[in-house]
Amino acid sequence: MELLFNIIVFPGLLYLLLWTVALFWFFRKFMAPLHKRVGPHFNGPAGSYQTLFDLSKLLSKESITPRHVNPYLFSLMPLLAVIIAALPTALIPWTPGITVVPSDYGLLGLVVLIGIEPFLLFLTGFGSHNKYAFLGGIRVLTQMISMETAFFLAALSPALLFGTLNLQTIVHTSGWVSFLVLLPGFTLYFIALLGLLEQPPFNIPDAEQEIVYGFYTEYSGTNYFLLKLAEFAEFMALFAGAATLFLGGYRGLFFDGYLWLFVKMLAIAVFMMILRASTPRITMRQMLRFSWRYLVPLSLLNTAWVLLAKIYFFGGAQ
Repeated sequence: MELLFNIIVFPGLLYLLLWTVALFWFFRKFMAPLHKRVGPHFNGPAGSYQTLFDLSKLLSKESITPRHVNPYLFSLMPLLAVIIAALPTALIPWTPGITVVPSDYGLLGLVVLIGIEPFLLFLTGFGSHNKYAFLGGIRVLTQMISMETAFFLAALSPALLFGTLNLQTIVHTSGWVSFLVLLPGFTLYFIALLGLLEQPPFNIPDAEQEIVYGFYTEYSGTNYFLLKLAEFAEFMALFAGAATLFLGGYRGLFFDGYLWLFVKMLAIAVFMMILRASTPRITMRQMLRFSWRYLVPLSLLNTAWVLLAKIYFFGGAQ
């Protein structure tokens, strides 16, 4: 029964839907004043019903399957994208008593599952048999390959420091000293996170002004909703992963619990929204140059820094 509760309620499907609706409304309301707009206003308190109306409208629309697409890839990829995007949340320690799949290799599973998602998004564009969707898929793959090297190195820095891949152990071992040591790694993780989530200034794969809407171009109705649900599930996995690896997870002042993890995830989302509202999109060429010339070498330097800190501040190898 406990496993069934975790799959269906928390941190399962119902929690994912609630997270998606709440975060989508929050993104709109938070970005509105930054852009000097009102945002959702009329429907419900602070426009809170507007996202529900948009969701019901999207689900009631017809999912059109163009004649020229690969029917298997076109129909299967949105559902598979949601499942793969949500799987990393099963490895996250949400509270002292809730980890759906506790494992001594949780961190390894987390980064591997996150790394699979871009290939599924590429296949959504490939299966659409549309030049704009295919171009968006190619951009996804190019961006993710360049960003994931830095992401993996940054995400593994807590494992190097603490000598474990167990996420629960990382949460309990972390402290203020380890946070300062891992701060460069957290910065690199956050930058790579923007690239993995295709957020400005790295929203190159779904550039509406250039390629119509990237790999989303041919999708509508329920299939489009599933792709957006996969995107928000990836938000949840990466935000929760950042809070767990670098910010102490559910640990906090006076008490430990999910509330602290949620506050840390929300703080990461707020900072991401500030960058999204204030930075222009860069070109693919600029992104590749930035990633391979600066981000990856800095990630390697961060790895060396963590190893030195482990030797001199944490008593060496365990």
